[in-house]
Amino acid sequence: MKKSFFDKNNPFLYAASVLLVTWLITGMLFIKPGVGTTYFAVVMFVPAITAIVFNKIRHNGQTGFRSRMNAKALMFGILYPLVFIVCCALFSLAVGRASVNTGYEFDLKAIITLVITIAVNLFNVLGEEYGWRGYLLPELTERFGKLKATAVLGVIWAAYHAPAVYLLAKATGIGHPVLLCLIQACAVFTITFPFSYCYYLSGNIIPVLFLHSVWNVVNTTVLGDIYTNKQGIIEGNLVLINGEGVLGLIFGLLMMLVFIRQFRKQSPVTSHQSLMMRR
Repeated sequence: MKKSFFDKNNPFLYAASVLLVTWLITGMLFIKPGVGTTYFAVVMFVPAITAIVFNKIRHNGQTGFRSRMNAKALMFGILYPLVFIVCCALFSLAVGRASVNTGYEFDLKAIITLVITIAVNLFNVLGEEYGWRGYLLPELTERFGKLKATAVLGVIWAAYHAPAVYLLAKATGIGHPVLLCLIQACAVFTITFPFSYCYYLSGNIIPVLFLHSVWNVVNTTVLGDIYTNKQGIIEGNLVLINGEGVLGLIFGLLMMLVFIRQFRKQSPVTSHQSLMMRR
């Protein structure tokens, strides 16, 4: 018997619900651009809240925390975004597309502040990760396997960001809104692959929380913030040098090929593995 799209077990119903609510809230916030640029981050909690609602409806205990976290997953979650962003910074400097912001004091105090910010930001990214990797990725993986599930989630995650990126670009004047939206969406799609890989290493979202938090904080600190049009330690055209800009997209595509190969080498998810991810 063919299931309806509105079946409570359909992961695409969850995805559609998140996108609809996110887009509505984003549109309402940007009725006044000043309000939107200040409070756009509230949509980060929509995936988690929606996942909690769906779990209650389905009587599902899935949270993304039940599997035991391992050191490999945690180290990957911390080191991958650091290495990726440093590579982007060094490459942009080497080709002459950026320069060091001499007015930025990166001393011990700045490092301590950075670490504290990453720790505090874990709560903010939980709003996304509880939904994306804690709820939706296991559901998609059970249906499609690791590679296709990651690609599907990448499209959904990119669509989730699109309205905010477009409206922020219009409000801050960082660049052509449609072009920036397209570049950032493609970059987010590539970033989805290391996020999935990090989750699959343990079936626990804690390492992914670190990956997401380190990425958000270090990327904006070092390469600038394309959401608010603010320069970082490395100054340049944010659309070009940012980890979610052109350079991030290029590096992301190269790394995506590595993760695709990893997913293809691994055996398909068994029912036991799927059950462990859902616990």
